[in-house]
Amino acid sequence: MIAVIVFAGLYLMDWSSVKTSKKAIRRAYFILLGLFLVWNTLAVSWSAWPNPNDIIQWVFGWADPMIHKEGD
Repeated sequence: MIAVIVFAGLYLMDWSSVKTSKKAIRRAYFILLGLFLVWNTLAVSWSAWPNPNDIIQWVFGWADPMIHKEGD
């Protein structure tokens, strides 16, 4: 959980460049921050919730047999 808070803090450090941006960009910035916090908090606290690595492995799982051929 500490890692989620640390990375959210790092995300907020970019606020200085975002606050001079258009309103749509600022809104997208906070939407992404909110999604990040909710997703990762659920992944840390609920074992059934997939973490980002699980999603990447699920999406790109087709490449795994190409990397790990039979007999290697």
